[in-house]
This record gives sequence, structure tokens and C-alpha cells, in this order.
Amino acid sequence: MSRQFRVLDRGFLFAVVGIVPVCLALSACGGGGSGNVASIPPPPPTPTPTPTPSVASIEVETSWLASPATKAGSYGLLARVSLTAEGNLSGRLANAGEFSLDISKQNDAFRYVLDAPSSLLPASLANISLPVPIDSWDFNPGGQNYRYDNPYEDYQQFFGQNLKEYEVYSGGSKTLREDYDFGRAVVENAFVVDLPSGERVSENLVFDVGLSYVAMGEWSWGTVTVNADGTVAPTGDRNSLYFAYGDRTPGSGIPVSGKASYDAHTLGGISNSTIPFSLTADFGQRSISTQISQASLFNVSGSAPFSNDGSFDIPLNGNAGAQAASGTMDGAFFGPHAEQVGGTFAVGPAGGGVLVQDAFVGQQQAH
Repeated sequence: MSRQFRVLDRGFLFAVVGIVPVCLALSACGGGGSGNVASIPPPPPTPTPTPTPSVASIEVETSWLASPATKAGSYGLLARVSLTAEGNLSGRLANAGEFSLDISKQNDAFRYVLDAPSSLLPASLANISLPVPIDSWDFNPGGQNYRYDNPYEDYQQFFGQNLKEYEVYSGGSKTLREDYDFGRAVVENAFVVDLPSGERVSENLVFDVGLSYVAMGEWSWGTVTVNADGTVAPTGDRNSLYFAYGDRTPGSGIPVSGKASYDAHTLGGISNSTIPFSLTADFGQRSISTQISQASLFNVSGSAPFSNDGSFDIPLNGNAGAQAASGTMDGAFFGPHAEQVGGTFAVGPAGGGVLVQDAFVGQQQAH
């Protein structure tokens, strides 16, 4: 009996010893009294998705850009005439008062009429005009927008306008999606008169709003025939006019001291890409200089005095590839205090001919 009792007694002691660690483990895991063991935080609540606002409407705003192209009036042109005779290209500087541009506003858009000597225009015309350049837009809420060079879509934009398009949401907020300046118009093959021969006179216009005080463009015209499929074929020589015009600086507004540099660019007579260049005016010396370079095609420069009315005629010299090159730049100051410049230039081989003719505008840079 005593042995059995001892065996049972050891078993009891073993059982008690075995229970103690379990109790310690439980106190370490739970809500005991030590306070040194952090509780496991509950999982965060699942966030409520923010609903995507729906597009309730489209809002479109248009405003006129600050440019002589959006101001009614009659303007004399600083111009260069480009003539083609039997395939040979030549050019000359237009005389003062030889060409003018009449701008009027009709039906919420501006209309442009070029007055020119009848000897230059086909059929002895005294002036030619063009349809108002109009683009149009197709806006797709939540999707892609499209712009067309015709007036037939839902929203029209006239040349010289800025257009802003907003998506307006059901909650009242809105997002700007389009902010586009229609600052450059290209109109091709606009017919203005039928000639007795059955030919028609067509016009092309590249018009750039330029800057706030000076705009530029190229107006070209010639005779064509219209094929049965609607395509146009030129039938004779085609002439053009590169021009700049705007709000000329009065003589009293031209500074009498200091210097100013102008960052300029052309309308784009070479490969349809504009040529950046610079001009520098020395108001104390009453002179202006320039350098124009187009890759390996030509590099010319020159300087000249400017007149009391702010006009200048700069002889250009340099090279065109391996050849000597020369030309002229004719322009003027624009703006109340000569803030801008504009005009035309031509460059060709020194022996004669024309490599490039173009119009330009430039903005005075801050010191």
C-alpha cells in the first residue's frame, strides 16, 4: 500500500508541476496585471469607396486673342512680293501704301480683304477676300476630343479665338480639358472669281496672329482648273505676298537710350518650319542689327540705322552653304514703346536668285 501511495503521490506532483507553466503562459498572453504586453489591435474598417462623379454637361468658353488679327480697321502692310514668271522666282519689297488689309467683323467673326494693285491680281481685280477660317470640335465626355479644320462639328472656333472646354460634374465642380488658341490659319484653294477662259482664281492664306501688337502672314493667288474629282490644278504663275502689320510705334514712343534684344520667329518659309533668330536695337545709337541662321542652308547678318518712325532696312550678308549669300530685312517697331518688331526678309545667292522669303515677328526680352 505504501508503494502505491508513493507512486500516486509522484504522479500528483508531476501533474501539479506540469500545470504551472500553462498558467504562466496564459497570464503572459492575456489580460493579466503586468501591463507590459500590448493587445493585438482590431483590423481597420474597410473604407467606403468614393463615388466617381458623373459628367452632367459640357461648358465651352471662347475669347478673342490679343492681336491685330482680331481688331477691325484698315492697315498698311510691310510686305514683300514674290513673283513667279515661267517658273522663275523673283521678289521685291512692296512700296509704302501699295498693299493694305481691311478687317471687319461680321456675324461674330472677322473678315479679311486684301487691297492690291490690279496689275498684280488676276483679271485686274482690285482686291481679294477669303472665307472666314473656322475650326470645329467634337467633345466626348469622359473620352477623347477631336478638332477639325472645317465648321461642321458641334462647337465652332473662329481664327483668332481661344477656346476652353470644361466637363461639369453632377456635384457642381468642373475640370478644364481643352485650352486651345486658334492662332494660325491655313486656307487653301478658295475660289473668288471665274475667268472667261473657264479658269478660276484660287487663293491660299497662311495667317498667324503673331503677338499682341503685330501679326504676319502669306497671301498667294493664281489661276487653276478644277478636275472632275474636285482636285485643283494650277494653270499659270502663282504670286504671293509676305506681310506683317499692326500697331506701329509712334516716333515719340521709341526709347532714346539703352539697348533691347528681340526673340523673333518667321512664318515658316523653309520646310514649313519657323526659323528662330534675334535682333538687337541700340536706341542711343539709333541702330538695329540681326543674325539669321537656318542649319546648313544659310547664315547671314547685318545692321543699319532705324528711321524716326521706327522703320529699318538691314542689308544681310553671309553664306548659303559654300556660296556667298546676301539679302535684306525690312521691318519696324510695334507697340506703344517698341515692345515688338515685325517685317519681312529675303536671302539668296550673292549672284542673284531667291533662297528664302518670309515674314517675321519678335518680342522684346526682359533685361
